Amino acid sequence: MQGKPLYKDFFWGLGAACVLLIGFVILWQSLSSSWLQTFDAGISRAIQSLRSEGLTPIVIFITTLGKAKAESIVFVVVAAILLFKWKQRWETLVLFIGVLATWGLNILIKGLIERKRPAGPWLIEETGFSFPSGHAMVSILFYGLIGYLIWINVRSGWKAAWLVPVVTVVFVLCIGASRIYLGVHYPSDVLAGFTVGGAALSGCILAIHRITDRKARVQQGMNRSNRPGYNYPA
Repeated sequence: MQGKPLYKDFFWGLGAACVLLIGFVILWQSLSSSWLQTFDAGISRAIQSLRSEGLTPIVIFITTLGKAKAESIVFVVVAAILLFKWKQRWETLVLFIGVLATWGLNILIKGLIERKRPAGPWLIEETGFSFPSGHAMVSILFYGLIGYLIWINVRSGWKAAWLVPVVTVVFVLCIGASRIYLGVHYPSDVLAGFTVGGAALSGCILAIHRITDRKARVQQGMNRSNRPGYNYPA
């Protein structure tokens, strides 16, 4: 990831973040439009038609994994692995700051837009405003970045290379869908959360790319200095 490839990563990441943020603005400006209301009603009806006594406890458990308490526990476990097994303190810091910043940004945006939650019926109790979904916004950043860190550390074959991204994407989508199933968010809330959280994820991945590139340069310098016959600068 040195030289030109690093710049390519930067522009790809920046481009992805810009596209996602444009998507958020479109959703925001369309909150009162008939097409978005039709979209929300149709998707909500389709997902909530799946409600059953057997499925609801599973969905509640899934949505719980997107709450701050559950994510705090997951963070402690992941941070321990990153710090003590993979020796990645800067990557751990990126994850920590990214989650806090995304969580704070979600509170700020909700307070500015003040969209009320769906009328119900709700299957769980929730408070606060609806747009964008905090679960969707923070989960795509948090679990997406964890999935990425696992992927870059354990990809030793095509199974690992494909399995980790697929499981991560499906898991995050399930958290988003759980909010619609439970009746506490519109589909557009979840999409908006994914767009802003996805943009934040792009930024965090770029930061990790920069850290990885710097580590590689330092390691190359150390390898050169340890070669027989290497002349140290006077």
